[in-house]
Amino acid sequence: MSKLLKLLILLVIVAFLAFKFVTNRSMTIGETAPEITEHLLNGEKFNLSDLKGNYVLIDFWGSWCPPCRAQNKHIVPLYRKFENAEFKDADGFKILSIAIEKKAERAESAIKKDNLFWDLHIVQQSKFVLQAPLALAYGITDLPTTLLLNPEGQIMGKNYHPEKIDELLTKRLK
Repeated sequence: MSKLLKLLILLVIVAFLAFKFVTNRSMTIGETAPEITEHLLNGEKFNLSDLKGNYVLIDFWGSWCPPCRAQNKHIVPLYRKFENAEFKDADGFKILSIAIEKKAERAESAIKKDNLFWDLHIVQQSKFVLQAPLALAYGITDLPTTLLLNPEGQIMGKNYHPEKIDELLTKRLK
């Protein structure tokens, strides 16, 4: 292999790693979740800050992702349990589903098939799925990724299994 080709390969690798380092801002416990201002799948304008006062589960997923689809089976009963619950320190519980897709219609089909019946769905299309704007803003490197927000909008948990979320929320019921 020529020296020029080796240098070119090395430059490509360094550029890729630098890009990943600059764009990968991992969210940490206690940090306030970045604002999300998007349109929901139903066309309504949405601001994450409007959900302050609630526990919020942000679920980054994809219709093409088998672990995401498997996790949906656990998130649906979680939402059913807490959708009308009364909490000591919060107004309620909401789920914000953010599908990262190459084709939006696939997410719409998966939402129906998996019975994700809540209203808060955002679909972001991107040729390179983890380069979607919200995935970059939240430092998402894997799907599924979930973030549990407290009523102040701070991250209180990341990638908790739905059983763990159930346990945390149950402790906070009236």
